[in-house]
Amino acid sequence: MSIAFPARVCWSMLDMNRRMKEAATVMPNTRRRRVASLKNEDDEKPFPVPLFVIILPAYKEDNTTLETTLRVLASHPQARLCYHVYLAMEEGEEKSDLKAASLVSTFSSMFYNMSYTIHPSGIDGEAQGKSSNESWAAKQACRDYPDASRKRDIVITVMDADTHLSSRYFQQIARLHTDCAETSETTMYVPPLVFDRNLHRVPLFVRTADMMWCGAGLSSLYSGSTICIPTSVYSLPMALVEEVSGWDTGPGAIGEDLHMYLKCFFALSGNLNVQIVYSAASQCNVQSDLVGIRGYVDGIAARYKQALRHMWGSLDTGFAVRETLNMLERHRTAETMSPNLPLSAPNANWTAFYTSTGLHKSLVPKQETAAPYKPPPKPVHMTNLLTIFHRLFEAHFLPTHLALILTTTGLYSLVHPGFLIPHFLRWCLDFAGWCRLLGFTLMMCYFYLYAKYHHFCVELRQEEMRRAGLWEDIAEQDGFSMKVFQVTGLLECALFPIGGFIFGAIPALQAVISHLFTERLTYVSDEAGHEDGIRVDRAHMGSDMSAIAWSALDAQDRSG
Repeated sequence: MSIAFPARVCWSMLDMNRRMKEAATVMPNTRRRRVASLKNEDDEKPFPVPLFVIILPAYKEDNTTLETTLRVLASHPQARLCYHVYLAMEEGEEKSDLKAASLVSTFSSMFYNMSYTIHPSGIDGEAQGKSSNESWAAKQACRDYPDASRKRDIVITVMDADTHLSSRYFQQIARLHTDCAETSETTMYVPPLVFDRNLHRVPLFVRTADMMWCGAGLSSLYSGSTICIPTSVYSLPMALVEEVSGWDTGPGAIGEDLHMYLKCFFALSGNLNVQIVYSAASQCNVQSDLVGIRGYVDGIAARYKQALRHMWGSLDTGFAVRETLNMLERHRTAETMSPNLPLSAPNANWTAFYTSTGLHKSLVPKQETAAPYKPPPKPVHMTNLLTIFHRLFEAHFLPTHLALILTTTGLYSLVHPGFLIPHFLRWCLDFAGWCRLLGFTLMMCYFYLYAKYHHFCVELRQEEMRRAGLWEDIAEQDGFSMKVFQVTGLLECALFPIGGFIFGAIPALQAVISHLFTERLTYVSDEAGHEDGIRVDRAHMGSDMSAIAWSALDAQDRSG
């Protein structure tokens, strides 16, 4: 596995570089098909196909960050035609309604529509966080567009408050949505990430850790891949959101991107369609506002706490196991049920979904009898099921396993005389050593390929910002990090095992041990939040802890 993962990352990176260059040369289609008018109190608006509902969750984000993100979205040529932006605010933030109302007043004329929602605090069973805010905003969006015939042409996009998306992202989804109409209601759209804004302002180990994190997301985004796990930014149809009852809001949904992917995956018995969007989502690294040695240490501490939150998402492995058992039981029950049961029968919710999407036409033979027929569900996609568990093992357990193997074998070889080591064990240790060397070499190749990918993404983004008249504003804020390697080139990345150990293995081990006592992770923001970073509250481990607060509370945790 130490060879398989970096080899797949390199293959993905080669494919991604080629596909993004091809996608960048495609001329956008600005013509949009229209359907019946959407009536409201004032006038009638043409309903675009598709309509993009963009959910922008925010909690204690400064106005500058939100305004910049909204200006980038508003600069898209199709923004006034088909973007309905929802600001997903939190009641726990003082005067969040006034902040949202002010932003809506400023930017509403630049979009097809703009709204805001306030997620109330203290709801039983809910944990405050990105997933809860997205769930609340998505429910409001479903109420705003109740017509079932139009839901199939509404695509919901979720993103972080500081994420910058290109107009090409939505143009590609629009083309895929209309060209693949037969599967559009069961398709998720996933873009790659690029950390291209403040790479030159963060410590070396933070840079390498984030490049490895980006590589983990890119590792499944290659042509022909049927398992493409989203990271932070993704889009999916409203019909699918409603079918799976939206985003989960409990403490186990802290990794809302992977959690929502798994929820849709198992709802469709592993037959979730995924389309790769060849337009990178621009992200920020975790950054400290301090300078000098204190800022360096503070930046590393902030990145570690973000890594702990990432690894806390290993709860999703347990979620996947439970959902697998539920899925298999659902199929076993469906096979033994009478074909004359109505669509509203218990354990048959999948029937209404496949009927509403039209998929039943290709799955069910024609029946001449008048009795209602309950179509069988699509069979469990076993290859995808095995692949998803392989990906979960790589994400949640492999970092710790590799670190333990490296540490224990190194110590064993150091303290144990070589002539006393059994021959077969010595052969195994040597073989594992060559595997690690090959894996290391492949990771260095990945960093080289990532540098080319990074440079291409920055050039595309700079050109788009120039055309939109936003280049100077972006340059004055986070800027553009043109170079991945700031000082000594690939020699910097040769230290990536240190970053992987600090921000991968250790937080993964801490998270899974902590799961023995609690499933809740609490982030506490205080008056010194911008200086002291995110503080993990361990005082209530094993007890009824307070709800998960936003990891985006603090300015440092900018990669969502």
